[in-house]
Amino acid sequence: MHPESSNSAENRLHRFARLLIVPAILLIGLATVSSNVSDPDLWGHVQYGREVLRDGTLPRTATWTYAAEGAPWVNHENIAELMLAWTVDTFGPSGLPLMKLVIAITIFGLMIFSARRSGAGWLPIGAMVMIVAANLQFHWHFRPQILTYLSLAMLLSLWQYVFGEFDSKNPRSVITATSRLRWLWLLVPLMCFWANSHGGFAAGVCIMLAYHGLICLQLIHRRGFRHRRFLLHLSIVTVAAVLATLMNPYGVELWRFMLNALTLPRPEIADWGPPALIGMEATRLWCLLAVGVIALSVDQRRDIARLVILALLLWQSLSHCRHLSIFAIVCGFWIPRALQQVGNNLQQSFQKLQPQTATRSTGRFRLAAMLLLISLSLVKVLPTLQEVPVERSEYPVSAMQYLHDHQLHGRTLVTFNWAQYAIGCFAADDGPLRESRVAVDGRFETCYPREITDICFDFWLGTDDPGDRYRSPYAPPFSPSLALEFEMPDLVLLARDQRPSVRIMQQHQDIWALLYQDSLAQIWGRRSEYDVPGLKNYLAPSQRRISDEPQVGTVSWPAYPSGNPSADRITLSPAAITDIISR
Repeated sequence: MHPESSNSAENRLHRFARLLIVPAILLIGLATVSSNVSDPDLWGHVQYGREVLRDGTLPRTATWTYAAEGAPWVNHENIAELMLAWTVDTFGPSGLPLMKLVIAITIFGLMIFSARRSGAGWLPIGAMVMIVAANLQFHWHFRPQILTYLSLAMLLSLWQYVFGEFDSKNPRSVITATSRLRWLWLLVPLMCFWANSHGGFAAGVCIMLAYHGLICLQLIHRRGFRHRRFLLHLSIVTVAAVLATLMNPYGVELWRFMLNALTLPRPEIADWGPPALIGMEATRLWCLLAVGVIALSVDQRRDIARLVILALLLWQSLSHCRHLSIFAIVCGFWIPRALQQVGNNLQQSFQKLQPQTATRSTGRFRLAAMLLLISLSLVKVLPTLQEVPVERSEYPVSAMQYLHDHQLHGRTLVTFNWAQYAIGCFAADDGPLRESRVAVDGRFETCYPREITDICFDFWLGTDDPGDRYRSPYAPPFSPSLALEFEMPDLVLLARDQRPSVRIMQQHQDIWALLYQDSLAQIWGRRSEYDVPGLKNYLAPSQRRISDEPQVGTVSWPAYPSGNPSADRITLSPAAITDIISR
């Protein structure tokens, strides 16, 4: 073959391989983060959003509860729930993984774009996307918090454009940043959206105040007050962005609720505990820390503001594992440029060992590598887009079917993690079950007084040990059996692995009768209603099902009992949704 023809073909292969770099990195991130697990709160989020779409107004008091009826409900996840409900009702359950896929593509796409603007190469970008995705995976569920991750990515990409080259020691970079400050006015709609989507907006506001404040302090320290226009503009935008969070259905009350909620200990909730530092799950965190420390140690441009923010986020991540995702995303935007310097230093150190010219097979190798990465990633991603599986070993699918078949309804004390699944099943029922209510569910402090939650946790956990849980000082004295009398529940649906509550039920068999049991769940009914022949709700022994039948396999979300119609499907335009939020 003629040398010129060979070089031309090689160049075409190189160009084609370069075109595949971004899709390959995106798919690596998607394959790493991809999970298709039914979240315990998903049923509730969809149902609450459906009810807002149906009624056209936001409920101001708790719904679907018998224990806290009439309690104020400050819902900080309205946009997320409207989005989840609209997605399910428009595209069906299969729309949920597609929605999550689009959000993930947006986050990683902004990360890649910002890293390229900062001067990072493809290799450090690909490595950081994969590490960030690995740390994000544990919290990448069908939950409103994914809108916090999206909003944070938008905030960081905006900062990269405005402050990417900012250096308080360089007057020219300050002038450049000053000319771009007008773009920060996008923070106003962003913060408004964030505050109506998820409570993580509070973390976003804190990060924004710290970053903007540190930038101003650096500039004042280096240049005095010579750049008054910059300082004034940034200060006004910051204040406007904070005020934008008040554009929500609750106004200042939302911030009051957030401050109260953030000051309460939550030892019962695993997300609020520290992350594990030993074991396979900890490997992803240690990889992130190792890469970050190595990259920042060789960074020639030490940005004090970013270092301080990263240190604060690391402290919060080691205190509460739910903040690890925020720390990882920030690293994904701020570390690649420094990581590129590590690569450059290594290349200079070993340049004598590297060939001086590319071989003819380089283009083919790169193209083959890109195609292999894309193929492997698609094999991992595509199956997660088909359906959302519900594990029978984790959710009481058979028990809910039993409730439906026998139309057992009323005030139902349900294991905490199953309560919103129960709400979804009740709402989808076309019979008496639609009138059933639970005690408390995953909405927690948003609509349940802590004293009522404590009564239920006394029953479920069977302990008042401060190391395991927090009890309100206004709660009644510790009593594991009080939940069985508080507001007089008719039924109890509990997990058999919650031994304290199972033991309590066995101690009260003179009042409660076991109606159903499998390997996962038990259903108990009040004897005065279900165990007296002649009464309307009497359930004969022949109708009761007591067994250890294994609960194996999966069913597709929403896993409603067979024979139930799906919940009302309501479709509204985006303009109508905006009108509901603004009321």
